[in-house]
Amino acid sequence: MALAGIATVLITRGYLAATGYPRIGGGEIHIGHVVWGGLLMIAALTVALVWAGGRARVWTALVGGVGIGLFVDEVGKYLTTTNDYFFRPAAAIIYLVFAALLVVASLLGRDTVAEAGEDSERLAAAAQIAASGLISGLTPQEREAATRMLAGCPDQDRDAVLRLLAVAPLRAPSRVAVLLNRIRGWADRVSALRGADAVFFVLLILSHIVVAIVFIAQAATGEPHSTDAGAITISAVTRSAAAILVVGATVMRLRGRQLTSYRLAKAAILMDLLITEAFNFHDSQFSAVAELPHLLVAFAFFSIRQRQVEAQE
Repeated sequence: MALAGIATVLITRGYLAATGYPRIGGGEIHIGHVVWGGLLMIAALTVALVWAGGRARVWTALVGGVGIGLFVDEVGKYLTTTNDYFFRPAAAIIYLVFAALLVVASLLGRDTVAEAGEDSERLAAAAQIAASGLISGLTPQEREAATRMLAGCPDQDRDAVLRLLAVAPLRAPSRVAVLLNRIRGWADRVSALRGADAVFFVLLILSHIVVAIVFIAQAATGEPHSTDAGAITISAVTRSAAAILVVGATVMRLRGRQLTSYRLAKAAILMDLLITEAFNFHDSQFSAVAELPHLLVAFAFFSIRQRQVEAQE
């Protein structure tokens, strides 16, 4: 859902800029895309309430994500008395909306339920997977995940859900799932290569220290962002804090404390993603998107390395 929403915002902004921000309607009427966003969110809610199964979830996420993207893209108009679509903080607000959505999705994922949920919660989650499987089938991975959720549940309840899982038809993984699994396997192999740690730590420390110095200089001189001095000053502070964490992570890695180093590196990157980037979007608007890929790749690398080291201990 979040990915569909993010893509929608970027495509919408790009299309409007390329076409000169056309109006849909005539005379005094202008149908803003917030209207279409609201209608799509209603459609997604209808799909979720009326239909069940994996296909319905996919359509709910896709249609709902596009609706959220169209809706939140016009947030600037509803925070200003002048209906200013180009309200500068709007870019930061849009970024924070999707960042919060991704964080919540991560915290409420099924893996979290399987590992830490109460018996009743895990039983309900497994039963939901089984019920969905009766409609759209289950992949071996989904069946295994549901079975894992049933560990520790009362025997009678567990057996009932297991019977549902047993009668659910087998479904081959989709092409997207196969591709994602291949990417995960490739990422695991690359992360385990000798020298991968050194490369990522060198890139991380150089980028953070250099960028922190640049922002400190800009905050001190007020150039070239004199109109966004507050955002630049806060960015200088948060980027400096992240650079300190990265230096600490590097020191821990040199001392052989791998897990501590990975956690510190991830903390620095999370500070960038959840705090610094919000002010970066305020200052640079949507061109700030260019800074996200390398942060996300670095976070994925250190997460994989942390998981690999924990599995070895």
